[in-house]
Amino acid sequence: MKITRTFFAISALASALAFAAPIDDIGALSVKGNQVVGANGQPAQLRGMSFFWNIAEEARDYWNANVVNWLAEDWHANLVRAAMAVEDNWGEGQKGYAYNQSGNQAMVEKVVDAAIAKGIYVIIDWHSHWTNDRSAKENGKDRWQLAQEFFTAMATKYGQYPNVIYEIYNEPGTDDWSQIKPYAEYIIPIIRAIDPDNLILVGTPKYSGDLTPVVSSPLSSNYSSNVAYVFHFYASEEWHLTNYLPAAKSAMNTLPLFISECGLTPASGNGTINYSMVNTFWDWLDQTKLSWAAWSIVNKDETSAALQKSASASGNWSESDLRESGKWLREKLRSVNPEWTPISGGTPTNPDNPSTPDNPSNPSTPDAPAAIAELHSATGFHFAGNTISVNLKGHSKVDLLDLQGRSVSTLWNGSANGNVALSVNAKPGLYLVRIQGAGIHETHKVAVK
Repeated sequence: MKITRTFFAISALASALAFAAPIDDIGALSVKGNQVVGANGQPAQLRGMSFFWNIAEEARDYWNANVVNWLAEDWHANLVRAAMAVEDNWGEGQKGYAYNQSGNQAMVEKVVDAAIAKGIYVIIDWHSHWTNDRSAKENGKDRWQLAQEFFTAMATKYGQYPNVIYEIYNEPGTDDWSQIKPYAEYIIPIIRAIDPDNLILVGTPKYSGDLTPVVSSPLSSNYSSNVAYVFHFYASEEWHLTNYLPAAKSAMNTLPLFISECGLTPASGNGTINYSMVNTFWDWLDQTKLSWAAWSIVNKDETSAALQKSASASGNWSESDLRESGKWLREKLRSVNPEWTPISGGTPTNPDNPSTPDNPSNPSTPDAPAAIAELHSATGFHFAGNTISVNLKGHSKVDLLDLQGRSVSTLWNGSANGNVALSVNAKPGLYLVRIQGAGIHETHKVAVK
């Protein structure tokens, strides 16, 4: 599939269009000091929704491309989180990864495929509380080995996509960081051997609430490249406000943080929402530009659930389909995330129905996203067969960069007055092509095969 994207609007025509898809606007994520940043080196704030445990009856039907698309289009979410159950066995049809590896992995892949096609970010969440306890087998299997098998499969299939974020341990049930750290030091190199770049999230003590011991003993440089630490909070929980939040604020002085799960309610998921406390937490998120995924897409009868029982598994929800949390979170996302035009290169498809274009509003134009990208280009940029075709005028420079913006090679540095064909000789993967010349500064993403 051809992947050609332009990161920045460069013409008056572009300003008339909606914002580019989040992956095109923000680009590859990396850690710079204590902040997660985008391809331009500026803080990258992702905001979106977490799916509920995938094996729950009230949640599993929502794990599909239509819901991902609705969250992106109507809620303006630029992030979704696929919370895959691991150790849990709630009965037939509700068994976690340890008991049904292929079925659970297939559910995750549906959400990830849809997010990539839509141009938003996605967290692959190992939704576990007990992985640090390796001695306790799960369904007769080593918990660390199970994680190794899963993340090896995920990194192999999705490592080329900068949309993908790996959350290697959702909420460790232990208070002891020294029990969590060895697992992180085990699994991170396994992912890095396949995917050297994408962001990895590491769970922290007390169900990812207590960052104090992590500050005292963070991961060493051998394990911490493009790694952020997880902080979870429930805004109407007094203990989280008075204890966990001050510790998180202090931890931010040295640690990069990512809020992969948060809620408006008390920690139980039920009870009264305290909007004064909610505003305190979300004001902090806005000020610090920390990324967050709110809990959760489910129609369960609890306060933290976003959906009523009436909410269709196909999306297209009306306000009456949303519970109190869902209404607040939708309005929050719509107020802080821009509306955007999906740009996903080539012919994006709905993973639940590969014959259906992902943009049904214009089904007669199968390459519409790529065409939009071309409208942003003053050079008529085109990439196919590992060859760039570009119209250059005067002295220009064309560089091939990795997704972190580091130079791989210079493809052209000279004068031309017309179309130039440039062969890209690099190992397979995703790259940036930067074009600089008189009045021109463009950056495109290409997939080298």
